[in-house]
Amino acid sequence: MSEAPALASTHSPARPRIFAATFVSEIAVGAHVGGVGALIALLAQDFQLPISHFAILGSFLGVGMVLFSLLSKWLMEATAGMVLKASSTMVILGALGLAFAPQANLAIISGLSVALGTSLVILIVPSVLAGPNRARDIALANGASSAASILSPLMYGLFASVPFLHGRWAALMLAIPAIYVMVTIRNVDFVHTPSAFAERRAGRKGKRRRDLADAFGKVRSVKAFGGPKNVADDELARAAVASSANSVHVSSFKDDHRLPKPNKQERRQVKIGLLRVALSLVAEFALYTWGVARLIDIGVPNATAATLGAVFPLGMAAGRLSAGVLIRWRFIFHASILGAMLGTIIIGTGQTLPVLVAGLLIAGAGNALLYPITVDDLVALPSLSPNRAAALSALAGGVVVFAMPLILAWLQHYLSLGQSLLLLFPVTLVLFLLPNGRRL
Repeated sequence: MSEAPALASTHSPARPRIFAATFVSEIAVGAHVGGVGALIALLAQDFQLPISHFAILGSFLGVGMVLFSLLSKWLMEATAGMVLKASSTMVILGALGLAFAPQANLAIISGLSVALGTSLVILIVPSVLAGPNRARDIALANGASSAASILSPLMYGLFASVPFLHGRWAALMLAIPAIYVMVTIRNVDFVHTPSAFAERRAGRKGKRRRDLADAFGKVRSVKAFGGPKNVADDELARAAVASSANSVHVSSFKDDHRLPKPNKQERRQVKIGLLRVALSLVAEFALYTWGVARLIDIGVPNATAATLGAVFPLGMAAGRLSAGVLIRWRFIFHASILGAMLGTIIIGTGQTLPVLVAGLLIAGAGNALLYPITVDDLVALPSLSPNRAAALSALAGGVVVFAMPLILAWLQHYLSLGQSLLLLFPVTLVLFLLPNGRRL
């Protein structure tokens, strides 16, 4: 009867490592998402090609999100350790390729490798951090991702401004957390301790072993935007602590709970809810990819533009950190929409550096809470279980992440970049006008 715990104790490291590995793996996710716009601009400069040639790098994360969402039922049959090792390997190989690939297409393939690796991290995090402290642990991991999304454009800008260095060499920073994860989990027994919670309890009676999460103290959870009921823990975590474009994934699209078959009105509510989730990410990912390019478009030097690529993620982080204070304000959604639309207008029409920087900051703060709010509205629908709603949100988000950078690149055959970005205004307006499903 006590064989399993004893075995777990034998194979588990003296100090729990699963949370630390997961926490650090999220750094690679944030660095990739926050820095992709700067990386695209620097690759275009190195290979003397138009920025639109590398726009697909901003779409690859969406490819991974959709692919792994659909395959998650089978992927999750592997141990978390296998998934983390596969993810780390892809990120390391991709980072090396982005930094040193001699041909543009090899750099693009390397970007795909990084995106698939980070998508696997997004897939595995909720499962590895399952347990009573799930909201706190995911909040901390997403906080690491958010911090990395701000720092990574600064690193690209720093490398680009130093003589004898290529800006894209900063992509090697993506490999550092992946190497740490590989080293950290090499002796972890994921069969007997598949999650951070299980590892903390392994071999101990009534006590838990301390790990990296304890260094941060308690993380306060928050209530849902539309009410406290029927909301997934991981969405609460996203609202409570800043994150960087991390969609919520679960092990499959199968409902955890038997629910009555939805009627026509309920099916309509779900479709509108998914559309709202998708629209909430349109401006976010368009600006992650094209924000730096817009700065270059008005004549800002590449190194400076890459550094200022941190402004939009900074606005996103500030907006999501504000959720703990603004969560009870009934007009939080309206204010977010207003900020997103105002920022879009400034970015699309601005012609000076201070104006564009202000626009990126305002747009970041405005867009920050749109995804958590719309997912929360979807999760609150009585015809969906929280897990299925989160999985469908991930799929809808992945489609948008894939499509938006490519659509904007195509539009630039007919419109200027500023004019293309102004089209985000009506998209955000449609999001505002759609019913949220709570009042239907």
